[in-house]
Amino acid sequence: MRKKTSAQLKKQLWKIFSEWVRRNGAARDGYNVCFTCGVHKHWKQLHAGHYIRASAGLATYFLEENVHPQCYACNIWRDGNSDSYALKLIEKYGDNILVELNKIKGTIIKDYPFEKEIEKYQDKLKTL
Repeated sequence: MRKKTSAQLKKQLWKIFSEWVRRNGAARDGYNVCFTCGVHKHWKQLHAGHYIRASAGLATYFLEENVHPQCYACNIWRDGNSDSYALKLIEKYGDNILVELNKIKGTIIKDYPFEKEIEKYQDKLKTL
């Protein structure tokens, strides 16, 4: 069997991680809340939205504190709804979260542990 490339592993991890983000905390009926506006949607209708953009690199791409369920309107039309996102992050994680995320942003990670993280989030999905 051919070994997967980093790009293939990143895509596989994103699929699993994104599902976990959108389903984590969802009620038994499958509904969850948009982190930034509070609208209730089925987890399949939500996005896994980043506060620090995904293009900033792997250090924050799969960081749970940086990725939360967002509705399409907040994530796409409102370009992440960053003002509300920042306030919700502070409310959830404390006053230093924005500073901490910005310190991590752009950190170069040469050998990201994709396989380990895939296994971790597959296990987390099983417990939901």
